[in-house]
Amino acid sequence: MQIDIRSAAARFYDFSPGFPPDVPFYQALIPSPRAAVLELGCGTGRVTLPLAAHCRFIHGIDLSPAMIQLCRDKLAQSHLPAGRVAVTVGDITDFHLGQQFDLIIAPFRVLQNLETDAQVDGLFRCIGMHLAPGGTCVLNVFKPFMGPDELQTRWVSPEERLEWETPFAGGKLACYDRRPRVDEQRGVLYPELVYRRYAGSTLQEEVVLHLVMRCYWPETFASRVAAHGFQIVNRWGGYKGERYGEGSELVLQFQAGG
Repeated sequence: MQIDIRSAAARFYDFSPGFPPDVPFYQALIPSPRAAVLELGCGTGRVTLPLAAHCRFIHGIDLSPAMIQLCRDKLAQSHLPAGRVAVTVGDITDFHLGQQFDLIIAPFRVLQNLETDAQVDGLFRCIGMHLAPGGTCVLNVFKPFMGPDELQTRWVSPEERLEWETPFAGGKLACYDRRPRVDEQRGVLYPELVYRRYAGSTLQEEVVLHLVMRCYWPETFASRVAAHGFQIVNRWGGYKGERYGEGSELVLQFQAGG
């Protein structure tokens, strides 16, 4: 049984102001109102629920039971028709849903949370099993602002940085970023998010979320997709039509290879 690393921090997730403006982008990729959509790493439903109004059915998977419960709470309060949305706890590198989807997405850099080659291989294997004929998948990662040989010297930092703060439960919630280590050889970052909840100036609670972020550069990202037998049909550098390799994001849309 896997440990839910997001169990303590899940309730703070939706307070972050740092989400990309990606929901309209994904909505525009839904091929028709009759389409079935699969979202990998759906979390609390930030993308899942808005997309549900634009397709016949959307299924979300996430490894964190705490995040899935928050998503289900949102669904219970929504006015979506019964049967329009399903969310389940599952491993995006090893799942079998018994159906295929017209569009598969993994928003907000979910791919980068996969630390090992075996996990990445499992993800692509599952994507291939669940893509309907003519269907496409869209994956995204951030574009690193430095080369792989610079990660140790430029990314790692002993300093703790304030990312954001917001009013919360009669006090405030602050999120800090720590960058303690990197596996430079594999290009894997190990950031930490530190959530601190205050009442006035008094610290009430601290939660540390340990993350994995595997780096992909424009050429390596496209090569990784192609190496798994997929054909890239579109590529973007962001969610407003930026050229691939020139924006802050790397976004690839691909289908089963011919």
